[in-house]
Amino acid sequence: MVDTFVTQFDGCNYLVDGKPSGGKNCTMAVEAMFLYRASGGKIVVTSCQCRMRSGDRSGGTHLGQAEEISKQYGITAGRVYRPLSTASARSLLETGRYGTHWNGSNSAMIGTPYDNSGGRFRGNHDWWVSGMGTEAATYRVADPQRKHGYQDIPISLMEKAASRLDVSDITEPYRPLGAGKVYCYFTPPDELPPVNHQKAVVTRTTQLWNDQGGYWVYKVPVNTKLEVRGRQFPKGGVATYPVTCGPYACAYPGYYVPVDRVKLLGKV
Repeated sequence: MVDTFVTQFDGCNYLVDGKPSGGKNCTMAVEAMFLYRASGGKIVVTSCQCRMRSGDRSGGTHLGQAEEISKQYGITAGRVYRPLSTASARSLLETGRYGTHWNGSNSAMIGTPYDNSGGRFRGNHDWWVSGMGTEAATYRVADPQRKHGYQDIPISLMEKAASRLDVSDITEPYRPLGAGKVYCYFTPPDELPPVNHQKAVVTRTTQLWNDQGGYWVYKVPVNTKLEVRGRQFPKGGVATYPVTCGPYACAYPGYYVPVDRVKLLGKV
């Protein structure tokens, strides 16, 4: 997984409705982040460059236009959902192999620490969701209204924003998408890294992370032998190794052990 941050306020001189387009380029900024992730860091573009490729000079943009820009860059295996269930979206993000455009209404962020508009913007918006956050029950989110940096935003709040997305057409009043659904555009899956299984031994009594429940369980004693994957994942606010089952040990497969509670003894 490789990620970058792209702001929608990049000084773009491409005119939309006769004005610089930055304020209406959230989807284009997210598309730039989508392209970076989907290409493994090879495609580096700005929100302005994406907006210019869209050829659109009126109002905001939508996921269909983002998909067309992806195809211009040779990225054809992503998928647009209008909508996808938020449960299915979470399942994909929990694999650690996807990022996604996440459409919603910024009104859900007003009055929270995650409002990056200063309380001024309550309309439809697009966020880049990179995967799971380091804190429990959060997503790792890039809001293109910011100048830089990701935030861990509660999943419940992101789902609330998605439910408030205005899906009305010009002939009808505000019509929210509704709970349990999200308009999104997922990247193709990241390539799987080579499997790296390591022998490990518990050095300090530890609990293990249950990913399905989202909490810590058990009390694993010192000197317990484990077999783990060498790749680290943030779980419950700490760095962990996934516990596997193999020829060295087959204890607690499917759980996650804190990195600082085990010693690696070499490859299996």
